[in-house]
Amino acid sequence: MTTPSPLRESAPDITRVEPDAVRIGKDVIEILTTGMYVSPVTIYREYIQNAADSIDAARAEGVLGRGQRGAVAVTFDHTARAVTIRDNGAGIAANDAPDILLAIGDSAKRGTKARGFRGVGRLSGLAYCRALQFRTKVAGEGKITSVTWDCRALRERLADASFGGDLRRAVADTVALSEEKTEDRGSHFFEVRLNDIARLRSDVLLNEKQIAYYLAQVAPLAFDPGFSFAPNIEERLAGEWRSVPINLTVAGEAIHRPYKDELPFPNAAHTLRIKDLEFVEFADVDGGAGAVGWIGHHDYVRSLPAGLGVRGLRARYGDIQVGESNLFEKSFKEARFNGWTVGELHILDRRIVPNARRDNFEVNHHYYNLLVQLGPLAAKITQRCRSASVARNAAQTVRNMIAATTARLKERHSFDRAELSRLKSAVHRAGAKAKRIEDAAMRQELENSLTRLARRLTKITPKRGASAVALDEATALVSKLITNRDQAQKLIERLRKLCE
Repeated sequence: MTTPSPLRESAPDITRVEPDAVRIGKDVIEILTTGMYVSPVTIYREYIQNAADSIDAARAEGVLGRGQRGAVAVTFDHTARAVTIRDNGAGIAANDAPDILLAIGDSAKRGTKARGFRGVGRLSGLAYCRALQFRTKVAGEGKITSVTWDCRALRERLADASFGGDLRRAVADTVALSEEKTEDRGSHFFEVRLNDIARLRSDVLLNEKQIAYYLAQVAPLAFDPGFSFAPNIEERLAGEWRSVPINLTVAGEAIHRPYKDELPFPNAAHTLRIKDLEFVEFADVDGGAGAVGWIGHHDYVRSLPAGLGVRGLRARYGDIQVGESNLFEKSFKEARFNGWTVGELHILDRRIVPNARRDNFEVNHHYYNLLVQLGPLAAKITQRCRSASVARNAAQTVRNMIAATTARLKERHSFDRAELSRLKSAVHRAGAKAKRIEDAAMRQELENSLTRLARRLTKITPKRGASAVALDEATALVSKLITNRDQAQKLIERLRKLCE
């Protein structure tokens, strides 16, 4: 029986796809707006990020001074249910505005040092208002260009099953361009206005306090004047990269990063006090600077309340926060200790890239390299938390013993030998515990109190009677005087049996 020979197949004919054959569906807009962001407030981060990039461009072009801070103002019109975000950045030239502001997922920033580069952030407000307007002007021009998106009409087309057009057709039907003349040729700005904002839970997009609280954490701002460590941080970061913070106002109020030397816990007696600073560095895969950051050390009393706005080790890229306070939780063997941490990590390696939603970074080996190095830092912070807990317990134990012994000394009735021995033993044990207290001033104060108590107890003459020594005191003497450990342990065990 012969085996049939395999059939010969001819090489396939390959033809290129024509651009006109590629169709981009209208539903892409929905994916890039409501489908992109977890929380509606993140649209403010996107617009502040674009404003910061525009301000950097103005500085590079000489429109703003080299070290001059740009200004961004977020204003609210509650009657019209409108919000305006306006910056004094470089703006966009009238001839370029339509191409730039109508591009979707196409940004000239890609490959530059700009914070945003995907070309979708400016569209984030489309899902939350009736009309989204962009107004802009560059220095030297005599006109202001406006691009207005009719969000309601756009949503109707997205929901209309009978609409046969693609994304380009939907946008063309719902966007209007306009120009207005101005005599102020020297001005330069970019302005975003969200009109007739949708009513969401707590009316969050028009909640001035909540927006200010959010932007204080994520925007590229200067530190609060009440944070004395700010100059040290700025000096250290200046050696790696230069980022000039923006001056941000929300509803007329200046906003700063929320870190301060002291922050009282809401509805609690505790106060967060930053006592000293530790700088940390992480290398990239090539041995260069991958990230640099700072940790603010405090008393590590407990997990920090989220309402303080400083909880957790936070990541910043281009001085914009990426993710939330829990971004690096998994670097801690016990995630809860991230909540005890105060600090920031600035990403320098441009190969560690924020994902599209900016709630984390793209998964690649450059990011994994950073996470691996974060492990030892997290372990070190965890150890500080545990040591602080031991120290607090030791301090409380010593205080309680001092208070009890002092109260007994104030009583008038005499001491028998056993009681006096127990008190001396308690002072001795407290002295050993006091050595675990990390705060040098507190440790010295308590040790001085113990020394005074020991002297007072030495001067007391006990009542006559059978000699008695506290077991703890006896075992301490055995451990101290008998050098053979086995013999000392046997004697201690015998003493304990006698006391049973």
